[in-house]
Amino acid sequence: MVRRSIALIVYPLLLAALVLTETAAQKPPEKAPGLHAGIRAQIIPPETDTPSVMLLFVLLNDSEKPLDVEAGSWRLVRNGKELNDSGMLFGNGPMPVGGYRILEPGESYEFGKALPISEYFPSNGQYKVSWKGAAFQSPTITVTITPASH
Repeated sequence: MVRRSIALIVYPLLLAALVLTETAAQKPPEKAPGLHAGIRAQIIPPETDTPSVMLLFVLLNDSEKPLDVEAGSWRLVRNGKELNDSGMLFGNGPMPVGGYRILEPGESYEFGKALPISEYFPSNGQYKVSWKGAAFQSPTITVTITPASH
């Protein structure tokens, strides 16, 4: 009788624990807020200067805490391959005052880089371009180079 009483108490508790564990395992993970990147391209007309593609970047911290942008990890990806000179591209030229630092909640960086067409997009056609870092990945955009772009 004692065993039956213990079983009547223990089995429902074990069943409840099992159901709670399965429910927690099936619950979809919450979106982890953090750094979000965007990229856009614009062809600089050849009659204005060196024919180039102006890549415009935005990086936003939409989390509740400060986040390190880890600028040294940034890579530009063209047609699925990281560019070897990504460090040089992102390490030189216009930057925010004080350089790239920890982004506070709600802060963002916006900047652009001009890439000469003859060096980075030498053939006419379409190029898939994205930007990534240790904690983010931008969407991939398509840059179309035509004879008029040169």
